[in-house]
Amino acid sequence: MNLFSGRATALDLTASARALSFQRSSEETVLAAEFHRIKEHFTPLLVPGLFNSGPHHWQTRWESAFGLSRLHQTDWENPTPEDWDAALTNAIQQAEKPVLLIAHSLGAVLTARWLAHHDTSKIAGAFLVAPADIEHTAHPEAARIRAFAPLPEAPSPVPMALMASRNDPWLSSERARILANHWQAEFTDAGLTGHVGSDDFLGLWSHGAKTLVSFVQRRLQTS
Repeated sequence: MNLFSGRATALDLTASARALSFQRSSEETVLAAEFHRIKEHFTPLLVPGLFNSGPHHWQTRWESAFGLSRLHQTDWENPTPEDWDAALTNAIQQAEKPVLLIAHSLGAVLTARWLAHHDTSKIAGAFLVAPADIEHTAHPEAARIRAFAPLPEAPSPVPMALMASRNDPWLSSERARILANHWQAEFTDAGLTGHVGSDDFLGLWSHGAKTLVSFVQRRLQTS
């Protein structure tokens, strides 16, 4: 710091940046160890939504940082419930361990629908983030996913957690809590994080990762 002006110097700023970088690196290391333990018992499967999860999406960061698998769809821009359901079914059938579904947006809707209509014996639990509220949203892209309505209203047959933000254009905070109540899912407020997606630049999104780890530790049974 400049002793005369009281302002931070370039050296101060560089040191602060390095400290922050170290803190983030340390946090990622701790989370990576937690996800490694999760993978010893379960198969975490990332389930993206409309348009897939881009390079800045937390799902992409988790895929890279924690070595998670991602569900692949043949058409990300014009989804049909039948095709997306079949892809998810195939991925679940191929898993060697109980599956932990980690889903975002339309992927969260797909997951909720799948759980309501299929045998869930291979599913350990579901972690849903910002499910797209197809029946109430006025989002300009909503027409692309109308075929996925209606959303299930019955309780989830497996342990479930739901995270949603307070300013999501796809899902109001009130509706998020209603869906969590319908599905008997643990609800966590994600703050002012928009749709919790690629455009929100959340980085690793440690809040979500820590919430998922806590959910797994408390609610999922290991064999």
